[in-house]
Amino acid sequence: MSWFAGKKYRRVRCENILELIKSPNANEQIIRLLTDSPPVVAFNRTSETNLTLTILADDKNFHFNFHIGQEQEMEKRDGSKIKLLYEITSDNILKQTIRMPDGKTAYFTREFTETDSKMIIEFEGSETTATIYYEVVD
Repeated sequence: MSWFAGKKYRRVRCENILELIKSPNANEQIIRLLTDSPPVVAFNRTSETNLTLTILADDKNFHFNFHIGQEQEMEKRDGSKIKLLYEITSDNILKQTIRMPDGKTAYFTREFTETDSKMIIEFEGSETTATIYYEVVD
């Protein structure tokens, strides 16, 4: 069982976000994601090969289902399409690759503990990384 199953997380602090979003390889959509008010996020494994991401933001709930290890296309609210790949590398590590319509790629590595999580963000072609820290919420 994954450490993140059944838990909800909220962003509590960030390191190097401003430096990362100033990178020439930053994408506007990802910048908005990183700088908007922090949503509550939850990941759950629904089977050995499926993962559900729930985002609770501004009184709206969004649910996305993914096949672990398979790149999938997802249509965003604005109609643009991105490609996502989720990989679980251990009980407490979840990796996500996002390929944007403009050709830019972002990598997110989440490490979970019993009480919190941290996410390291990298943009392809940039040497700058950022770390976002989360705490478990009810």
